[in-house]
Amino acid sequence: MIEIKKADNTTDFKIIEKLAKEILHEVYDPIIPAEHTDYFLTKFQSVNAIENQIKNENFSYFLLNYDTKNAGYLGIQKMIKKLILSKLYILKSFRGIKIGKTALRYVNRFAMENGIERIELIVNRQNQNTINIYLKNEFKIVESIINSFPNGYSIEDYKMEKNVSN
Repeated sequence: MIEIKKADNTTDFKIIEKLAKEILHEVYDPIIPAEHTDYFLTKFQSVNAIENQIKNENFSYFLLNYDTKNAGYLGIQKMIKKLILSKLYILKSFRGIKIGKTALRYVNRFAMENGIERIELIVNRQNQNTINIYLKNEFKIVESIINSFPNGYSIEDYKMEKNVSN
């Protein structure tokens, strides 16, 4: 059974930090330098970073559980008329059992319930499997962008969007 649980305490944030370390290195090390993944983890997926995002940037984080086991996590940022799907990561051993699809349905429902007009996300151009999943779920590539980071590294990404229909 798939469960989506709001992460709202330090224990939950520590679980997300641990999941992020495992998942992001597995997903990104083949396509970007591991030291950039480490930078990204510290800057955006540490307990302190998550707490700051929730407190100051209108983020919400959720643990994705499968049969009571931590299988991944989701991070969204609510804006006025759009929702940023910031993070959706699932452990390799839990992929292919509809956790991502369930999470995307949850995000869509959240957007509809909050009067959101569109959902946006950024995905690495080399992450074709993930791009295909988003395309199957009605997202469209709207822009090709280069994200530059203070550590001097740049990443080629796609911005994808989905209009929310009520």
